Amino acid sequence: MSSADPHSPPPLGAAVVELYALLPAEFTAARNARAADAGRAGDKELAKRIKALPKPSTAAWLVNLLAHQRREDLEQVLELGAALREAQEDLDQKQLRRLSTERQRLLRAIVRQARDLASELDHPVSESLAAEAEQTLWAAMTDPSAADAVASGQLVRSLAASGWEEVDLDGAVADPDSISHGAGGRAGSGSAADGAGTAKDKGGSSDSAAVRRRQAEARRAVRKAETDLEEAAGAERRAQEALDTAQREVDESAGRRDELTDEIDELRERIRQLEREVATVDRRSGKLERERDNARRTARAARRTAEKARQKLADAQDLSDGGTP
Repeated sequence: MSSADPHSPPPLGAAVVELYALLPAEFTAARNARAADAGRAGDKELAKRIKALPKPSTAAWLVNLLAHQRREDLEQVLELGAALREAQEDLDQKQLRRLSTERQRLLRAIVRQARDLASELDHPVSESLAAEAEQTLWAAMTDPSAADAVASGQLVRSLAASGWEEVDLDGAVADPDSISHGAGGRAGSGSAADGAGTAKDKGGSSDSAAVRRRQAEARRAVRKAETDLEEAAGAERRAQEALDTAQREVDESAGRRDELTDEIDELRERIRQLEREVATVDRRSGKLERERDNARRTARAARRTAEKARQKLADAQDLSDGGTP
């Protein structure tokens, strides 16, 4: 079948782009439909590859959402990551501190955007999943290959950074062959070696001693930078944990307030119901009181009539007794 045929299935790359832009709930049915289309078109291999595409985790989907709908904002994060890697390579502590502060602000902002997007799509995500997505973005900032994976919009799982080491991307993307790694090298990867070689070529004991001093200073700077980074990461982690705890408490408080509000509504409805019952009882009581008053008047009249009758009987008996010879 010609590729121009409107009924022909999309190639794997196009299918991946389409599928990983969908909501998680839509993924499986759409993937199976694309695989079936490829099978009907006679491309069994493509059908098999599409059918094998894994459904992304929710955190991975959240990052893919940014790649598809907030591309410019995501590129800003990745560009900041490249600047951070360069500062790390150069051991530029001042630049690292400045960029680290910017990183925290930028990551919080873009993850908030992602959560807002997810909510607009009726697929809200939890704090823990948002934190997982943020960790994925941080991993993309530490490693250019991870940055390429995130930019592809076809993440299958979340990523994790281990300092500035290479990020494990095994099974992390749907179609690794389609990802461009043109900018995958770390900034300044060859400069240190070239500089050392130049120093050696110049020779001389004084030059060698100077090189060793610079190397020792560089190693100390690296160790200090690593220590500073670990401390900053620890402080960030503790702050995030405190934020998560505070957010959970806020959520629990809001939930308890909702429960109490529901109870108040139920009590108000019960009060209205009881008031209706009281009104009904009042109406019946009024009717019964009127009937009682009528019965009292009737009984009073009956007593008077009975007393008169008894008096007449007594008078008649007296007359009867007085008339006997």
